[in-house]
Parts: sequence; C-alpha cells; structure tokens
Amino acid sequence: MKKLFYETVRENTLALQRTQDTQRTRFILARTLVFPVMLIVLLHGYDAGSAAELLLGGFLLLLFAVLVARHRKLERMRLLTQAYLAVTAGYLARFTGEWKKLPEDGAGYAKETRPPDRDLHIFGAASLYQYLCAARTQTGRQRLAAALTATPKNLARTRRRQAAVAELLAHPILCLELEARGARLPDGHDTRELAKELAQPLNGSLKLISCIGIVFANAFVFSFLWMLFADGPWSVPLVLFMFNLTVAMAFYPRTQRELAPLGHMARELRLYGRIFHALERAPLRGEAFAAILAPLFAPVRARQAQTRLTTLAECAAMRRNFVFYILANGGLLWDLHCMAYFSHWRTQAGAAAAGWLKVWAEVEVLLSLARVGHTRAVHTFPQFLAGGSPRLDAEGAMPLVIPEETATPNDAHRAAGTLVITGSNMSGKTTYMRTLGSNAVLAYAGAPVCATSFALTPMAVYTSIQISDDLAGGISTFYAELLRIKKMMECSRRGTPMLILIDEIFRGTNSADRIVGAREAIRRLTLPHAITIVTTHDFELCDLACAGVPVENAHFEEHYEGDRILFDFKIRAGRCRTTNAQYLLRMAGIMGE
Repeated sequence: MKKLFYETVRENTLALQRTQDTQRTRFILARTLVFPVMLIVLLHGYDAGSAAELLLGGFLLLLFAVLVARHRKLERMRLLTQAYLAVTAGYLARFTGEWKKLPEDGAGYAKETRPPDRDLHIFGAASLYQYLCAARTQTGRQRLAAALTATPKNLARTRRRQAAVAELLAHPILCLELEARGARLPDGHDTRELAKELAQPLNGSLKLISCIGIVFANAFVFSFLWMLFADGPWSVPLVLFMFNLTVAMAFYPRTQRELAPLGHMARELRLYGRIFHALERAPLRGEAFAAILAPLFAPVRARQAQTRLTTLAECAAMRRNFVFYILANGGLLWDLHCMAYFSHWRTQAGAAAAGWLKVWAEVEVLLSLARVGHTRAVHTFPQFLAGGSPRLDAEGAMPLVIPEETATPNDAHRAAGTLVITGSNMSGKTTYMRTLGSNAVLAYAGAPVCATSFALTPMAVYTSIQISDDLAGGISTFYAELLRIKKMMECSRRGTPMLILIDEIFRGTNSADRIVGAREAIRRLTLPHAITIVTTHDFELCDLACAGVPVENAHFEEHYEGDRILFDFKIRAGRCRTTNAQYLLRMAGIMGE
C-alpha cells in the first residue's frame, strides 16, 4: 500500500508536469506576440501624440509585465515539480533496492573508534544512513549522523524527536513538499558562512546614500510622467536618467561588496524563504514541533524579516540582467536602495538567521527519520523502559536495510545475562544480532523501528561483528577482536547498562584456544547490567550453563530439499544439533561425495 501511494503521487505529478509544460508554451507565445505590438503602439502613439494609443501601449506594457511575472512563477513551479518527482523517485527506490546506489552514504562520518558504525551498517554502502538521508545541507547531514550515533543519555531529546516524527508521518504529502523544496538547494550546501555573513552589520552609515536614492528616483519618475501626460520636455528625464546611472556606476564597487551575500547566495536565500513559508503554513501544531520551529516564528518580526530577506535576494538577483540593470538604476537607482535596505535588515535581524538555518537542518533530520514509517508497513515507535536492570523486548523485529517482503521477523525477550546462539552458516545468526542492534540505534535517534513492538531500557551498544586486520599497524584479526572485547570489559566496570553483540567469538584463532578464551570472555561479560549475545560454531560454549554461568542457548536451523539447502531464518530456543559446512563444501565441489 505504501508503494502504491508513492506510485500514485508520481503519476499525478507527471500529469501536473505535462500541464505546466503546455502552460509554459502558451506564456512564451503570448510574450513573443505582446512585446513587439506594445513597442509599435507606444512609438506610434508618441509620434502621433495620440493619448489613446499611449494608454493602449501602457496597457500592453502592463499586460507584458503580468505575463513575465506569471511565467516566472510557472518556471518556479516547474522546478519544484521536477524536485517533487526526484524525491518521489527516492521513496520508490526504498521499495526496489535502488537506494543502495544513492551517492550520499555517510561513509565520511564513520569512525574506527566506534565499532557499531561498521558492524551495524550505520554508515557506508547499504547503510542506515544511506537509507534514511533526506538532508541536503551539510549541517542537516551532520545532525543526522550525530543522531545515528546518539547514546541513551539524552532521552528527552529522543522523545521530542519521536513526537515530531510521529506528527510528520501523519502528513506524507507535506513531507514530500518539504523534501522537494530542500532538494532544490545545492547538494551539501554549507550554511555556516552564509549565517556568519548575515550576522555581520555593514560598516558605515547608509542614510545619505538612501536619501540620494529616494530624491533622484522620485525626480526621474515625476519628470517621466510629466513628459508622457503633460507634454513636458523629454530632456529632463533623459538628463536625470544619465545622472542616476552615473551615480549607480560610481557606487558599483561598494554595491557589489556590500550585496555579496545576496549576490552569490541569492538563489539559496530565495529557496530558504520559501521553505520557511512552507513550514509556517504546515499543519504541525504539536508541542515538539512548536519547540523546534520556535526560532522561526516566536518573535512576531521573524516572519517579516524572512520575507524581507527573500525579497531582497530576488531584487539583488534581478541586477544580473544587463538590460534591467541599466533601466532600473537609471530610473530608480536600484542598487542604492538594495544596499540601504540590506544594511538595515542585517542590523535588525541578521543575527537571527543562524537560528533559522539550524531549524531547517533539524527538520531535515526529522524528515530522514520519518522515512522508516513512510516506507515500511511494519514499524513502531520504541518504548524506553524504566528500571536499573537491562531489558529488551521485541516482537516481529526486522532489519531496515533488507526489503520488508524478504525479511524474516524475529522476537527477542532478553534480560540481563548471556544468550549463546548457534547455527549453520548463512542461517541468520549475524542478521539477528544486527537487527536488534540497528533497531536500538534507530530508537535512540528518535526514529520508528522495524518491529511490531519494541521496548528497551537505555543501554549503550557495544559490538564485535565485522573485524578486519590492520597490516600497517601490525594487528591481526584475532588481536583486533581481543582489543574490542577488552574495551567491553573495561567499560563494564563502570556499571553502565550495556547491549553487547559478539559474532563468531575469537574466530581468528585455533579451536582449542578459541573455546578456552571464549568461555572466559563470556563469564566476564555475563553481568547484571548487561545483555550479551554471542554467536558461535563451538557447541562447547552451549554447556556454560552447566558450569553455573547464567547462559541461555538459542539456534537457527536449516533443512534440505534435493541438492538445495534452505533456511527459515527463525530463532529457536536451545542449542543447534546440525551443521552444514560439509554440505556447502560438496556443493562448491571442494569435497567429494
């Protein structure tokens, strides 16, 4: 049903795009016809002294201006529609698996000092970050990365994000619109320099410049109207036009310097203005969103300042057109007015701009986290349990990075202690651990998790799953695993609640040493403040319960149909009784019958 929703949205948007293309053709044709007719009527009316023709020419000029404005608005809508289609395609990619080809995978945010980043596929190819990311700005991406590496220390922020994400999930069309508006920003747009520039007031007073602009602009307008409607001399507006243009050119170096933020980020400022306007009219009225959006709308003047900034950016952008530059400065001293108004704006509201931009970065994080609920039929918001003893209860848990229709749901009801999981190769042991760990990561980020129900006490996640050697550092795979488990033991001494996930414990050494070392490690990691899950092929570790260690056993199993080996990927209580290594060796042709 969710995929059908986005397919329907895509079809409707394509139909809208075709309508806009037709309208665009009509606007171009109308502008092409009206402009020469307007010139002919105005010139003939001026030569003939016909007031009627001049009025008709003025009407045609007004009509042409309206057509230009409507055409520009349509072009903005067409660009938004294209972005809308791109965002919708991104959602559909989450259903087809094409999301794994998206360029923004967050690999640069992974750290070697955080094993879960790699072990739980938080960053990198086919990662949680790559699946979730809806952020276009650099700050938004950094905040999303921080959310996916969050610890359970700040549950108040997590709960606020949960509430905000839940509100977004009730408005999928709004999410598409906000993402589409954000998608028009430059990829990886860094807002820090922009905020820094806007916060700095301009040097010197521009009152004199503003007065010059007002006086001579009005003088030109009145003389021009005098010439048109009262038979005034044409020489007066011509002289004033040339004088104004000369003044504008004299101030050009300073104007360029002072309007630089509006110049090189005019498009971005206009886009941010429309984003803020969309947020203002969005039906997001919950307490969580009210707190998040407060910097945008709490002061009454904030919205006015945003609108003025957008208008200033549009006015500055119009200067890039040479014809407009000559006409606007010759007639109205356009540059001087832009500079004066921008100076006033920076003094009054420039320092608040950084807060507005941070609001959008946080909204990008929320839109990213909401992707779980938008694209997964099975999802729920996790509950954080109170109490000192660790607890994790999950029903129907699945990994986010595996397609929902092929993933196998599993349950988990874990308290303090150790679970030893055995099973054949490829039976689902590692996936099970990653499912619990990655859903815990999503829970702390404030996102829905892939389960029918999920509850846990706050626990720090420690992993030893995807181990590799370091040739440059002279560290073998076995020693690298030793270092990780040593760190787990050191952290366990603090008494902090822990969720410990260890895959194929000590697989990098011989079987005799592995069993001895694994027994001792499990003993020391079986703690009243830790949930420890260990997978192994060594059945000897299943007997630890007999030695007085509070260990439970679980397993995955397989069955055979002809020459095929099949798995149901369901966890079961008790130890495994079968192996499939020899069968796989025969299938690969390495071992004979």
